[in-house]
Amino acid sequence: MAASDMIQVKNLTKKFGRLTVLDNISTTFHAGEVVSVIGPSGGGKSTFLRCLNLLETPTSGQILFDGIDICDKKTDINLHRQKMGMVFQQFNLFENMNVMRNLTAAPIKIKKVPKEQAEEKAVALLKRVGLSDKAHSYPSQLSGGQKQRIAIVRALMMEPEVMLFDEPTSALDPEMIGEVLDVMKALAESGMSMIVVTHEMRFAREVSSRTLFLEGGHIEEDKPSHEFFAHPESPRLISFLHKVL
Repeated sequence: MAASDMIQVKNLTKKFGRLTVLDNISTTFHAGEVVSVIGPSGGGKSTFLRCLNLLETPTSGQILFDGIDICDKKTDINLHRQKMGMVFQQFNLFENMNVMRNLTAAPIKIKKVPKEQAEEKAVALLKRVGLSDKAHSYPSQLSGGQKQRIAIVRALMMEPEVMLFDEPTSALDPEMIGEVLDVMKALAESGMSMIVVTHEMRFAREVSSRTLFLEGGHIEEDKPSHEFFAHPESPRLISFLHKVL
């Protein structure tokens, strides 16, 4: 495993009953890379992402994270999940906690970070995403775009090695999509490793270093993003891009 290989996926298969959603997938994600995963609905994108931190248990295959097979039952998956930030379509904020408590609960409880230190970090990150004034607001007082930016900050509070995004803008109104993508773009520019399941082709083309096309449980195409969009080879990808661009 090369030093820059952060996640290695080997022969990953996921079945739900008789339905094969992921079929013998192998790929590698490198440290500092921003990878977009695109494809039609039902192609296996979200299942693939959720397998990477074992929110879905693979039927067979290996996922090596920092050289350790997280599919091995002897592996402490909770320890590895701390290194993987996850942002979902739905924001999953605790409605009964204000923003500050949403952000500091996990670092204080799981990583034993002193409360004052956690709050200091939260203030700095809220400033970074343009939400300094929302520390004491409750989720019900926030717009969808603000909630998703808070969800990103909550993941960053654990100082992850990689951020996983599962269609982070799909539940948002069009005018709120930009504010979330701006935060993700700034994260990418800061060198954060990111794997993003997305319908936002502009993000995939302009921000990602690499794009994967997942269809029918297979990776149909996997290239540097500029080449992926300029010179698609798979007939299925060509047809898909014609429809979405």
